[in-house]
Amino acid sequence: MKQLRIISVVFILFGLFGFRSEKASLKATQEIPSDFYFVINSGGNDAYNSQFNSFYRKYLNEEKTVKVELTLEEKRRIFEFIKKVDFFNMPTIFEPTGKSGTIKVRMPSFQNSISVFMSGKKKYVSYENGFTDDLNEKKVKPFLDLYKMIWDILDKKEEIKKMPKSDYFYE
Repeated sequence: MKQLRIISVVFILFGLFGFRSEKASLKATQEIPSDFYFVINSGGNDAYNSQFNSFYRKYLNEEKTVKVELTLEEKRRIFEFIKKVDFFNMPTIFEPTGKSGTIKVRMPSFQNSISVFMSGKKKYVSYENGFTDDLNEKKVKPFLDLYKMIWDILDKKEEIKKMPKSDYFYE
């Protein structure tokens, strides 16, 4: 009888404290603001707007748009990564200062950008990949990791895979 009472108390305490913290942390990772969306632009041929689930690709004579929906898990991964890299505290434009040595110039170059909207705030961040230096490349790494992660998710979508490659080339 005494053992049954002790076991009952242990299960009740474990249920009250052990499970609650797990549920609270799980809930915290799942809360994506209802106004969350992003726009990513390659600076070249492709762009995606998660608010409208629209992927845009430029061609010489036209621009094609397809509907591409992200799963809740994909949105959650992107949202969590945005928080992890502290996107809202990044500079608007990553530019070389020239303090770390030689400025690197690459042609063609593209203006890679991401805009994020959430919790009533918006933030635009861009990186001109053709004009940089070592210090700038170090500072821009979290942005580029986010940029690559989003494009990796999008590039796996069947709707995008089915689209013809762009015939719009840059030299």
